[in-house]
Amino acid sequence: MISVRLVLFVCLHFATYKLFNCLSVKDQMYANIIAENPCFVRLNGTNQFGCTSSKFGNVGTLHLVTNSTDLNWLFNEGKADPYTVALPPKMFNREVLQSIELSAKVNGIMLLLNGTEQEVINNDNLQSNGFSPEDTCPNHYSGVNSCPMKPWNPYGTDILLQSWSFPIFVVYDQNTIKNIKDCFENHNLPLNNQNDNSLCALELKSHMYAAVDSKTCLRRTMMSYQNIRPIKFCDPLGDKNVYWSLKELHPNTPDQSIAIVAARLDATSMFQDFTPGALSTATSIVTLMATANLISEMLSYEDANKFSRNIMFILFNGEAYDYIGSSRVVYDMLDGNFPNDLIKLNQSRVGLFVELSQIHYDKEVVFYRPIKNNASENVIHFMNTFNKSLSEDGFSVTESKSTSIPPSSLHSFLKFDPKFPGIILAGFKDQFKNKFYHSILDDPENIQYGYDNSTISNTIANISTSLGYSLYKFITNSTYTGLKQANSSYVTKLLDCYVKSMNCDIFKSLTSPLHLPDSPPNYYISIDLITNTITSLSRLLFASFGSKIIDEVQDEESCLNYRTKQGFLPIWLRGNYDACYSTTSNYTDAVSPAFIIPDYDLSSPKYSTWTESVWHEVKIRMFLKQSFKLQIIIFVLGILVFLFSFVIIKKMHDQSGIHFNNQEVQSVTNY
Repeated sequence: MISVRLVLFVCLHFATYKLFNCLSVKDQMYANIIAENPCFVRLNGTNQFGCTSSKFGNVGTLHLVTNSTDLNWLFNEGKADPYTVALPPKMFNREVLQSIELSAKVNGIMLLLNGTEQEVINNDNLQSNGFSPEDTCPNHYSGVNSCPMKPWNPYGTDILLQSWSFPIFVVYDQNTIKNIKDCFENHNLPLNNQNDNSLCALELKSHMYAAVDSKTCLRRTMMSYQNIRPIKFCDPLGDKNVYWSLKELHPNTPDQSIAIVAARLDATSMFQDFTPGALSTATSIVTLMATANLISEMLSYEDANKFSRNIMFILFNGEAYDYIGSSRVVYDMLDGNFPNDLIKLNQSRVGLFVELSQIHYDKEVVFYRPIKNNASENVIHFMNTFNKSLSEDGFSVTESKSTSIPPSSLHSFLKFDPKFPGIILAGFKDQFKNKFYHSILDDPENIQYGYDNSTISNTIANISTSLGYSLYKFITNSTYTGLKQANSSYVTKLLDCYVKSMNCDIFKSLTSPLHLPDSPPNYYISIDLITNTITSLSRLLFASFGSKIIDEVQDEESCLNYRTKQGFLPIWLRGNYDACYSTTSNYTDAVSPAFIIPDYDLSSPKYSTWTESVWHEVKIRMFLKQSFKLQIIIFVLGILVFLFSFVIIKKMHDQSGIHFNNQEVQSVTNY
């Protein structure tokens, strides 16, 4: 009995050793690639967009493409397909991707950002060609006018709104890019001898659960809830809008007594968690925040209460996806729920709507207004005041002659009221200056932030000052004669937060000792189950403007339960404030009405129907793929071993009677 146990112990120990040894061999076979930013699937009411891999990942021989010659070799002479193609940004365009799609020889793509953004732009000549994956007329299906002859986004390639049959990843870690290139050069060159060598290959895994369109994936999700283990296939896009008003909002607000200053809080790109949005979004947010801070200093709460008019600053979320946030605000206004069911503001209360769009470092501002004739007096007076103030600072201030208005939240309001008193202040004329609109290259260097901070900071400070003076006149019906101006150093600090890193001085002064991500904001709206970090931080920043401290509250828990008067909310500000404040700042839902209206037809273009696919695992692994000859040898040896095992088993079977009969005789004799 002891000997049997000893044998079992030895066998178990040997099997365990072999198991761990096999695992270590597996780990040595693969090298994990740092790649956390896949292209993923998004859907609307009629289509599917983005990228996905097969369930178990896509495997392909690595091929480095730097020009059209490399690509033509792959299509015409490459024999080691399927391939995984590594591209620089200059080759990442609609024509190349479509040719790859049609070739059926490529299993995946990696976009390599080798170097800083400026190096990438200079090396790939992107400064003249641009790099925008967006449509040439963003959101043109949900606007009030058609795309003009000169499209708003002349650098648009539309690849963001295509469905690709292979996974696409962006790789920007420089060591990882070096390893990929070294692997290709050491094992895959020369190209004409690939069948005789072991080749560098990649496995790209980013399988998306959703497919077809939003209606289909949501229906599948609902059907799966009937199972023991339900599966979610997609989620509606959504987050929160953020607003702050100079004084509290009342249910009995007079008509045309509120000025709304708006900007978008979101951007988008092809890749997960990689949406810098510097010029697309951030400069407009900073301009709005600097203006809100200035107006709170120009008009105290007590002074503002002397006048019947009010100002609301609002950041709309989800505007890149058919105006999710602004369309929800309009829907809530019509339904008597904006900003809540007690105040019930509607469009008739709005006397002026000013939207900030892509504020540029050039000293140029262009007015866009939908109504050229019979415009409201508030709009005309605002334009005159703003024009006069900013022109004195050496700016070019003009009004566009275009009969269309650019992509903006204003479209949502004009859909329901063509005479809505709205105007857009943009940093471009007729066409976007932003060559990297909704691109991963729309980062600080795109607004020249980091080289000469004073240019963009001074430009925004001047615009904010003129905007503040114009809003002051709207409130008081008089010209501001004080000395307060938007401070360029404060604007620089805001740019640090909204462009460079959320772990910045201003945000830390509101949140410490909480730890903030030391990374730029991700301006992608994400799904409605999550409130983005930049959304929460923007609300805290709004709350720091002109709010009154609540002296009788000494801790955060008591602050949350404190009852303020209507129109105010209690909020605990940490960091330098470390107290409870009464603020008008709050959230409203930025989820499309399409997902709250019962039995809404998701194929209707009236409201946004965008959803995001669910996925399980994202990874890239690099390994050596054995040569074709070696694979044949291994296959033949496998067959021989398989056949030899049959011979052994047959021989053992034929002789089993002898062995087992002898054993039986011996056992009986012993007994």
